[in-house]
Amino acid sequence: MRTRLTIPLLLTVLLAAPAAGQVRLVGRVIDDTSERPLGYAQVTLTTHDGRVLQRTETDAVGEFAFDVKDRISAVRLQVRRLSYTPSTTPVLHFDDHKFFQLEVRLDPDAILLAPLEVVAWSKVEPSPFLENFKQRVETGNGYYITRADVEARRPMYTTDLLRDVPGLSVIGSGSGLHPVVSVSGRSTTTQMGGSCPTQIWIDGFLLNRRTIGGGGPTMDFRIDDAVSPGSIEGIEVYRGLSSVPAEFLNEDARCGVIAIWTRRGGRVGRQPPP
Repeated sequence: MRTRLTIPLLLTVLLAAPAAGQVRLVGRVIDDTSERPLGYAQVTLTTHDGRVLQRTETDAVGEFAFDVKDRISAVRLQVRRLSYTPSTTPVLHFDDHKFFQLEVRLDPDAILLAPLEVVAWSKVEPSPFLENFKQRVETGNGYYITRADVEARRPMYTTDLLRDVPGLSVIGSGSGLHPVVSVSGRSTTTQMGGSCPTQIWIDGFLLNRRTIGGGGPTMDFRIDDAVSPGSIEGIEVYRGLSSVPAEFLNEDARCGVIAIWTRRGGRVGRQPPP
């Protein structure tokens, strides 16, 4: 930090002489880096031991003035301005002088502000996918599991939600750790891995499209590997071709359809906390 003080003495005959018993003190405050004058800086006149005598502010061009009365022989100036390092001048001894002119330079000082976090909440727009799901819950011919059902049952696996669906059987994989799903018709039971697999849709995408290999259609897909109960907004189950909505129809829809809607896939925007 640098504080440079310039006090050129001027002949009193060049300016109007101050009143008897007074010393005229004028000055200017400037930016020590840019050399520009600093308006609206606070200037405090004190005695040499710190007693406040007067206060003023610099004008638009950085100038200020004091008339020092009572035969005070020595003073200091304290200068402050926002975003600058405060400065205190050395003691000014008047002796027999009646006029002082000085210049005070202030060093810029960056102000560290506390981190500011701005959180903007956008309006939650209803998803057209979930709107269609809600409409089918009211008017459709399938079996439906809602978010309220998920929260009430608190299952460990997604397939736990499907165990009580009429006409639907949950069977284990080879290790028994990853269940797979089959849909039972009126007279036959079709299991995944057979010739007509249950169709699994998640957020409008068919995930287990049939592949041809090993002499016939095969399927290897586990629901619990793809979605967890905590992320589910709703589930639709259709057992027969006549009940399957048009958006899920394909050549294997006759073997049953399970459509899962996730909370991430069904919402747009963020909802503010209550």
